Amino acid sequence: RESNLKSNFDTGVTVEFWLKKNAFSSSATEKEVIFDLWNNNLSSSTSYGRLSIELSGTATGSPFLITAQSGTVSSSIFTLPIGQGLTTSSIENWTHCAFRFYNTGSEFISKLYINGRLNDTNRYATSSLGEITTAEMIGRIGSLAASPSGSSAPANAGTLSASIDEFRFWKTNRNAKQIATKYFTNVGGGTNTDISNTDLGVYY
Repeated sequence: RESNLKSNFDTGVTVEFWLKKNAFSSSATEKEVIFDLWNNNLSSSTSYGRLSIELSGTATGSPFLITAQSGTVSSSIFTLPIGQGLTTSSIENWTHCAFRFYNTGSEFISKLYINGRLNDTNRYATSSLGEITTAEMIGRIGSLAASPSGSSAPANAGTLSASIDEFRFWKTNRNAKQIATKYFTNVGGGTNTDISNTDLGVYY
């Protein structure tokens, strides 16, 4: 038995969902949070951990921003863009988005898939990212779980104004074939005697 939100980047994390957003209102909030994971440690702590996916309506390119932080590792990334050839209009109709986060060698990798196809890959070569560890992991869909590092935004800020469906948090690095063949269909679960999809930590 382990946390539904286990985030060990050596084995990887995959977050996927269907998204539809018709418009942005920068007067309401600068960023809108799709998913925020926090390990209940202060941002000043060497044990601090965060994994977030956000939207920005003021971005000149892709509206997607990602954060992946674990302690004081220099490869931690904070609200960096991901996505090639995407704009806010790209998500006005139902769009499937899948994000992969994982270590390979001394690099931390993030990948974005749109409707089952690889759209962008970012490589952070400083060092790999350690596991986000704690007994009190908190995950939230649609707003901040807690104030981000270096920000005064409180918990529950960044409220998402959009439609979202088939949200899946995988405690593993799903490969391109798994994403491409499963993004448009539902996923079955296992039982006490069947280990099918036990890497699927959260499924809404």
